[in-house]
Amino acid sequence: MAGGRTANSSSLDSANFSAYMQLRFADGHTDAMMLPQLRYKNKTIVYMADLLPSAGHLPLPYVMAYDTRPLITMTEKESFLKEALDNDYILFFEHDPVNECCTLKQTERGIRINETFKLSDL
Repeated sequence: MAGGRTANSSSLDSANFSAYMQLRFADGHTDAMMLPQLRYKNKTIVYMADLLPSAGHLPLPYVMAYDTRPLITMTEKESFLKEALDNDYILFFEHDPVNECCTLKQTERGIRINETFKLSDL
């Protein structure tokens, strides 16, 4: 892909910086919104930016009202959430005043929060 971006297992492209950091790119909210992904203490932490700004945005149809391409956001979000669930990622929320981080679980209603905690708890 152009600019050093490579196809990933999800619909989000990525650019590797080191063995411990890569940037993920999402194109539904804005063009090439960056989501840093870090390895820390054998965990993968993804800064969710505006793809998932809060825990309340976890259900697929809950996207930001001002996403430039909300249908792309939903596709990116669905693919990323499956990847995050399968790989036990920690999601770090930018705009959530209550829930700083979470892990995920599969429920009959889709992918939902398993547990919430502070980043400092790691």
